[in-house]
Amino acid sequence: MSTKIGIRAWIDFAFRKIFGKLGNEICLISLLNAVLDLPVPVIAVEFLNPFSFKDFANDKLTCVDVKATDGLGRIFIVEVQIVVLASFAKRAAFYACKAYTDQLQAGQGYGALKATYSVCLLMRNLWPDSQLHHHFRLVERKTNLPLQESIEIHTVELAKYNCTVEELAGATVLEQWCYWIKNAGEHTAEELRKLLPDLAFLRATSELSAIRELTEEKAMYDSREKAVLDIESNLIDAREEGFGIGLKQGIEQGIEQGIEQGIEQGKSLGELIGKVRLLQELLGQPITAKEELENHSLEVLTSLTEALQLKLAGRLKN
Repeated sequence: MSTKIGIRAWIDFAFRKIFGKLGNEICLISLLNAVLDLPVPVIAVEFLNPFSFKDFANDKLTCVDVKATDGLGRIFIVEVQIVVLASFAKRAAFYACKAYTDQLQAGQGYGALKATYSVCLLMRNLWPDSQLHHHFRLVERKTNLPLQESIEIHTVELAKYNCTVEELAGATVLEQWCYWIKNAGEHTAEELRKLLPDLAFLRATSELSAIRELTEEKAMYDSREKAVLDIESNLIDAREEGFGIGLKQGIEQGIEQGIEQGIEQGKSLGELIGKVRLLQELLGQPITAKEELENHSLEVLTSLTEALQLKLAGRLKN
C-alpha cells in the first residue's frame, strides 16, 4: 500500500529543490506563467542561483529565494514565506528594487535594465481581504499607464485558497499550484499523478517524493522544517508575551488617557517588545530586558524593530 509523501513543499529546502534545481525548469516556468500571466509568456529560464545541497549543509541561513532570467532578460524572484510579519510588504519592495538595480554592470546605461518580477507565496495572510493574488506595479495615478520594463510584485496568499480535490480538474493553473504546494505532502505520489497529470506537476511530484527516499536530503529537510517551525513558535510566544506586557502597561496608561486608548497603545507597545526580543534572539544578539524596553516610546521601539528586521533580512540574503 502506498504511503503519503509526507514532505511539505513549502519548507525552504523542498521548495528550492523543486523550483530552483537544474532540470526542474519546467516547474518554475509553469508557476511563473500561472502567476504573472505576461503578454509574452516565459518559455525558458536560466537559474541565477541554482539549487545546491551544499548551500543548505554549510549555511543554516542560506538564501531561500529562487532567482532566474529568461531569453528576454527579464528577472524573476520567487520565494515562499511561512512567517509573514507586518513589514513584509516593505521587505518585498526593498528586495525587488535591489534585484532591479543589481542588473547594471559598470559602464552600462539605464536602458539595459529589464523588467523584474517578484513572486511571494505566503503561507499566512498579509492583506485584509479574500483576494488570493495581489499584483502591484508602477502606474500613472490618473491614467493607469504602466511604467514599462520596471518592477512588479505579486503576492499569493495560500492560506486563502482551500480548493477541494473535486474542484482541481476545473481550477486554474495558479489554483492548482496553490493546492499542490499546500497539500502535496498529504497525498501519495500516485494520487498526485492522477489529480495533476500535467508534466510540470509530474516533475514536481517526482522531486518531492525523492526527498523522502534520499537519507541525506531527508535529514536536511527535517532540520529545515524544525528550524522553520521553531521560528514560528517563538513568534507566537513573543506575541502572547508582548500582549500580556502591553495590556498591563496599557491599563496603567489608561488611568490618565482613557482605558480604551491606553489598552490599544499598550498592545502595540507589547507586540513591539516581543518582536525586538525575538529578532535579537534570531540574530544572536544579547536580549534586552523587558523592563528596559518598556521605558522606550512606540517610535523608538518601531525604529529598533525595523533596523533589526533589515539586519536579519540581510543575513538571510548573504
